[in-house]
Amino acid sequence: MKGLEMISNDEEDTTQQNAEEADLILQGLDGEEPPLLGLVGDINEESAQQLALALLTLNDGKILQPDKEALEGLPDIEFFISSTGGSVSDMFTVYDLMRLVKPNRPIATFGYGKIYSAAVLLLAAGTKGKRFIAQHARLMIHHCATNASGPHPTIRCNYNELKVVEEMMVQEIAKNSQLSVGEIYNMMSGNTDKYFSADEALEMGLVDGII
Repeated sequence: MKGLEMISNDEEDTTQQNAEEADLILQGLDGEEPPLLGLVGDINEESAQQLALALLTLNDGKILQPDKEALEGLPDIEFFISSTGGSVSDMFTVYDLMRLVKPNRPIATFGYGKIYSAAVLLLAAGTKGKRFIAQHARLMIHHCATNASGPHPTIRCNYNELKVVEEMMVQEIAKNSQLSVGEIYNMMSGNTDKYFSADEALEMGLVDGII
């Protein structure tokens, strides 16, 4: 099964054909300067793996049980996001590691330009009180979609998995905002993209401030 992606159904083919590799900013991983992670472009397997490795490096090089004394007093991790979204499965790779790292080292998120679909959750997943969005940035939320093809049992299987992943996505957005699950599904109703301003993102609790 190909990766599930937060893209609108009518744009699916175009997005698949024109998708470009994400540009990554990975600075300060050697401890000599404040760490800066950046995601500009699509969320895909390669960008997720690089961000995951960077997060582990900044978490004392471990997934679990890092040396918290060694991490104490270190500057926050800053995560710059300007993304049109992409694979939800790959997004969850980064999201779950962010959840593990945050108790040991705060992650400040900064959204600029386009923060669409799967990228919305990464922005909202920063440490509470340290999630920011640029004045003229735009958010977009919509249903998950898949490019799966083949015999009908395969399509049915992918459809069922799509529903599971979308439910996971919606639940986690709700946990990281002031929105309810019902409100998020209502935004996605009509099978169309829903766009929001920085002020609306702040009102919905997806961020903590506008810069």
